[in-house]
Amino acid sequence: MLMAQRYKRWQIGSRLSLEAERALQNYPPLLRQILFNRGFVTNELAYQYIAAALPDGTQGKRLAGIAQAVERISWALRRGEQIIVYGDYDADGVTASALLVQTLGRFGVQVRGYIPNRFDEGYGLNKDALHQLKDEEAGLVITVDCGVRSIEEAEYARSIGLDLIITDHHHPGAELPDCVALVNPKQPKDDYPDKDLAGVGLAFKLASALLEDCGQHLTEQLELSELLDLVAVGTVADLTPLKGENRALVRAGLQSIRNPRRQGLLSLIGTAGLRPDRITASQIAFAIGPRLNAAGRLDSALAAFQLLTTQDVVEAGQIAQQLEIQNRERQQITREIQAAAERIALEKDTDALLLFAAHEEFNAGVVGLAASRLCDHYHRPAIVASKGPT
Repeated sequence: MLMAQRYKRWQIGSRLSLEAERALQNYPPLLRQILFNRGFVTNELAYQYIAAALPDGTQGKRLAGIAQAVERISWALRRGEQIIVYGDYDADGVTASALLVQTLGRFGVQVRGYIPNRFDEGYGLNKDALHQLKDEEAGLVITVDCGVRSIEEAEYARSIGLDLIITDHHHPGAELPDCVALVNPKQPKDDYPDKDLAGVGLAFKLASALLEDCGQHLTEQLELSELLDLVAVGTVADLTPLKGENRALVRAGLQSIRNPRRQGLLSLIGTAGLRPDRITASQIAFAIGPRLNAAGRLDSALAAFQLLTTQDVVEAGQIAQQLEIQNRERQQITREIQAAAERIALEKDTDALLLFAAHEEFNAGVVGLAASRLCDHYHRPAIVASKGPT
């Protein structure tokens, strides 16, 4: 039996400087040190962090491409075009999809979500899906949490006459996709101050700008506060830094969750054995997020999307229970793959600097989780992969 020793390397933060000591004198000593360690060395920065205040300059219209996106969506609303919200299969993508579908639905337009199957279609945009959507008479596709590196797919969409708006928070490559509008604060020449928004954060910015410009055309009233629960869940589940704008959005979103109006989220919280009035960011990270992610890791993420968009009590309860079962199955599969990967990686060299394991039977949806656990256990980089057909 292979045994591993676990070591912890503690890194002690520097003692706060005299300047910071004076600047943060209104705070208790322990809090001063914590603020200093996190880089908040002035009274203004410390207050903004503790109060979770929105930083200056975070108006959605400052994002490059968002004006063009709103203009094209507005045109689609006037013409009654069918709009597709094309999302990723993780919690960030699912919450972003639900947010935009809910927003556009209040305008009375034909809108539906499309989330690719991880196992059949892979990550992000794919040509077969775009072709199918065009055949189903979609006029506009809006991506959330994906698409910034889909150069060929964007060209294909244009070639078949399908307009494409891409909203994505991932780092772009050397070439940007050719589309109607690209909303991504990491793209060159975008001076938006917060580069760490999650995919659902960008969807929220687009929804905000759309409501500001076209809110008079709503068929049913929509307040931005109704969307903040989704923003909080997706932002925390995607492990984005909880500082700056993210911190402000999550703080507000937690308040929304504690007074829940979304039946699906309420059912999921109950299934997880939590109390909505005491929900914390940690509970989103370790209980709510994994249950939403479980659907896309084992099967289709559409179940998670349906949970967040339904207001039917019975349907919400059934889907929440389904996700609970899938999450337990995901945990068991992860443990099994971790154990098998450990044996494969160490059977020839127990001192290998890189742990590598690949097998045909490894589930592609959870290999990343198994690799992460091996990294945590051995303090070495680990790669766990699912072999495809040869």
